[in-house]
Amino acid sequence: MAAPAREFSAVPRHDEIERPRGRIVYTFLLVLLLAGLLPLAIVAQKLIAISRESLITSQQEVQLQMASSIARQIEASLQARVAELARLAEGSSVARGEVHTPEAANAALQRYLGNGLVLLRLTAPGVVPIEARESGLQLPGAAESAIAGLSAGDGQPALGETIQFPGSGGARALLPIAVPAGTAGSGRVLTGVVDLSALWAPVSSTSPSGYTVYLLDRNANLLASVDETGTLQRDDLRSYGVVQEFQQSGGRSAITTGFTTMRDGKPVEYLASVDGTSQGWGIFVQLEKRKAYAAVEQMVRTTVIWAGLAAGLALVLAYLLAATVTRPIHALAAGTEAFARGALDHRVAVSSRNELGALAATFNGMARQMQEYIQRLKVAAQVNNELFMGTIRALADAIDEKDPYTRGHSERVNHYAVLLAKQLGLEKKEIRQVHIASLFHDIGKIGIEDKILRKPAMLTDEEYTVMKQHPEKGAQMLSKIKALHDIIPGMRFHHERWDGTGYPLGLKGEQIPVPARIVAVADAFDAMTTNRPYQKAMPFDKAIERLLELSERVYDRKVVIAFAEAFRAGQFKQPHAADVEEQ
Repeated sequence: MAAPAREFSAVPRHDEIERPRGRIVYTFLLVLLLAGLLPLAIVAQKLIAISRESLITSQQEVQLQMASSIARQIEASLQARVAELARLAEGSSVARGEVHTPEAANAALQRYLGNGLVLLRLTAPGVVPIEARESGLQLPGAAESAIAGLSAGDGQPALGETIQFPGSGGARALLPIAVPAGTAGSGRVLTGVVDLSALWAPVSSTSPSGYTVYLLDRNANLLASVDETGTLQRDDLRSYGVVQEFQQSGGRSAITTGFTTMRDGKPVEYLASVDGTSQGWGIFVQLEKRKAYAAVEQMVRTTVIWAGLAAGLALVLAYLLAATVTRPIHALAAGTEAFARGALDHRVAVSSRNELGALAATFNGMARQMQEYIQRLKVAAQVNNELFMGTIRALADAIDEKDPYTRGHSERVNHYAVLLAKQLGLEKKEIRQVHIASLFHDIGKIGIEDKILRKPAMLTDEEYTVMKQHPEKGAQMLSKIKALHDIIPGMRFHHERWDGTGYPLGLKGEQIPVPARIVAVADAFDAMTTNRPYQKAMPFDKAIERLLELSERVYDRKVVIAFAEAFRAGQFKQPHAADVEEQ
């Protein structure tokens, strides 16, 4: 029995058992730290750096988008003023020389002042200029000379240099614009002077708080600003790095950059963005870097805090809960990945009753809500599209109803145009543009008198001139609907001719947008193949031959050939004679 006694005597003491157990725990934690938490910390650091760079880039993009948006807004406002002056020059009785006394002419011009227009002057060869100006407006001699020297001799609107001078309410910036007036070759010029504060007012009312926004001309003269802190009044703007870079680029670059200026003896860093207008002006948007990147620093602090807490919690619980935690996390990761791949009906099956179970339940609830929300969005999008297209078709029918001889014309043109767009292999977005433009191509006829539209005979030259206004009228109507801006070219230019003799702008060849070329062929084909007061409907094959004869002179030959190929392939057929008679 000695051997068993020796065996029992060889059992380790309690203190000898505790020591290796402690070493295993420390070793496990050390291995976990090196194999798990250390890489996690490195990845977290990299992610923080990536996120920080992403937020910085996002802030820069936001500022540049602000500058670009304001620049386009200023350009659009300026173009609107030029168009307004052009319409005044074309339609005003004063501009046409139909008002014979200076007093009456001055009174007539005076009515058009306001809304930023502070001066109107009509000049003609051998005649004393006639003008009307804002009450109390006194311009320096150099400004008066600049306005007097501005000419529209080439028949196109001309923009002068900006005029700056002190006014009763502070410094003012004006822009002279000259447009030809009256009939071509008359030598009459209508010059309008626009107060830039009227163009700037929408910008100042919508600029976000904290940003400094300002407008400089090509010589870095301050024209307008939104400056809550008075920053621009304390600095020489030409010393700003962003202003220098913009001037060096010739006023054409859209950039975001940083620069430093001294303020009360201390350097202040700014993040600034600039975009230019076609006039060479610069729209500048700037913000102190500490404010611009405040969200970045907050993100870093929050990330570090939560990463530290997560690391500490992992060190405490990993040894006991590793297996328990791994399985639910794997299920959640797999569920998230499946959801990201588009399996919206995927749900995570986790039976745990702790936070991971709650997270799984939250994930499942989120997935269900998102699935339902996406489904509702699809249904709403379909309903909106059907409502939109129904409205368009109703308008097209209303247009056709004005002219009993072209009833159903818009629908038929739409049918041919869409078929032709598909035959040409256009993309889905372009086909949709053709689809809507073809339905709307005659919407401008709403503004044409019924006695012209319904005339059962050939139009006179004067009536035809009025009728030719319908593309521009339609473009003006649709321009008020932002969602239809891409549709306007296809509708507006469908009466342009390949050789440049069409209307309204006389575009030539490839200058004519593709949708407009398609609508032109479809429109002409329907006109040829339906009975009109001045012509009898042609058979389809004869109409195709006629289009081919007119191609390269009136229509794009590639479009006509594609249309002919579609016809020969049987994609549309000649209707029965009875149907033609009904049309």
